[in-house]
Amino acid sequence: MKIIILILIIFCINNIAYADVSKYIESYYRCAENESYKTFSQVIKGGASISDVEKQAVIDREVSQELGTNFIYLDLADCIKIALNNNFDIKIQDAVKMQAFWQNKNSQFQLLPDIYYNFDIKNLEGEYLVGGIVATTTHEVPVQSLAVLEWSTINQGKYFFMLAQTRNALKGAKANLEYTKEEIIKNTVLAYYDTLQQKMEIEVQKVNLYDRLEQLNYTKGRFEAGIGTLYDVKRAEAELAGAEQDYTRTLNSLRLKQAALANVMGVDIFDAIYPFEIHIDKRELINPDVDIEKLYEQALESREDIRAKIAEINVYRAQRSANYTDIIPAVTLSYQNGLVGTKRVGLSAHNSITLDVRAYLGKNLFMGTITQIKADSELVKQKKLELINLKRRIKEDILTSYYDSLNALKKIEASKVETEAADVSLDLSLTNMKAGEATFIDVIASQNLKVQANINLIKNMIEYNKAQTNLLFDIGIISPDNVLKDYKQRYY
Repeated sequence: MKIIILILIIFCINNIAYADVSKYIESYYRCAENESYKTFSQVIKGGASISDVEKQAVIDREVSQELGTNFIYLDLADCIKIALNNNFDIKIQDAVKMQAFWQNKNSQFQLLPDIYYNFDIKNLEGEYLVGGIVATTTHEVPVQSLAVLEWSTINQGKYFFMLAQTRNALKGAKANLEYTKEEIIKNTVLAYYDTLQQKMEIEVQKVNLYDRLEQLNYTKGRFEAGIGTLYDVKRAEAELAGAEQDYTRTLNSLRLKQAALANVMGVDIFDAIYPFEIHIDKRELINPDVDIEKLYEQALESREDIRAKIAEINVYRAQRSANYTDIIPAVTLSYQNGLVGTKRVGLSAHNSITLDVRAYLGKNLFMGTITQIKADSELVKQKKLELINLKRRIKEDILTSYYDSLNALKKIEASKVETEAADVSLDLSLTNMKAGEATFIDVIASQNLKVQANINLIKNMIEYNKAQTNLLFDIGIISPDNVLKDYKQRYY
């Protein structure tokens, strides 16, 4: 029953179809309800007889209880899918795109004439000047009822430049929306890896806690047997207390990383998103042998923010060019049809066609036009410089991500050697101490080396995967398919 409820809860979140979790969930509850494995220390002692999934299930259960929250198990593919459907930055940019879409439609219809109805009635009573000279006294009620069609033609040519502005603004909005989606994919992957790193470090810290406790019990036994020192006991107690603090910090960091992941996914930050993976694999997304200059050339062709900036430049170019239309005559054609007259003599049919042409010498004796053109030219220049600066920053980002990947690869190989040596070192120090050939200080040093080596390996693996993700983003080809290339849910 518990399995069914948990699966339904997971399935209902945001109506997103998640990966098949039955194997993991079944193992989780089988282990959680198994009386043989009630604590992590018992799992360590009997570790050879249970699977990695069952071992992780016990850790998950204890961590969940310690944090006072229920985990929502998701993999990387699920997190990306949810983020693209729920992230608020994407929703905002989509609204901006739709606003630009309708603004462009509005500019297209500016060429159509205005049609309106006008009704006017007055009560004229008293003395008036006729022809501005002869005074006369009258009482009239003039009335006019007219249907009017008014067409300002192309509005001195500004129509075409306004159309160019809104068209390029729409292109920029679409590019910004796509760029935002790419950025959210990247941020989701990075936040997921941060959370996964904390999850795996928790296991390291839990093993460390158990080892420190075993070392404390061992030193107490030696002290009580008269072959150890009180110093060793106190030092072991201090090491255990330090390990408890490290574990607590890791727990707190996990919860904060979960909140950050939930936030970028657009779900409630109180939802404790928990990665499926219990192993971390090195995932090569970009060939390390590729020429970095080719990566930059690809970025110039693929980056959506570059397209958005070019569209913005074109908007301001059209705005600048529109100023030259100040010297083009303004032509307005008006047609009126209706009834006019007075209450006393009645209404008569009225038809009129008016062509109004006004020629301007620019604005403010053309000085206003010239200064506005110069101001808009500087604005275009500013946007071009921003584009150059953007391309330089992209080049730097590609260089950084590229070498971060190469350095992480080297550190991974070194970490593997370090972890293997640390495990052997700890075993030898314990054996030598029992044989009287080493001190407890040697054991402590070996234990510290083991913990740091395991954390370093996890950190370097995550660092490589994050650098590869950043590189995909930097060259403008990040997508759910590309970032999930050869991805497998490692919960087994």
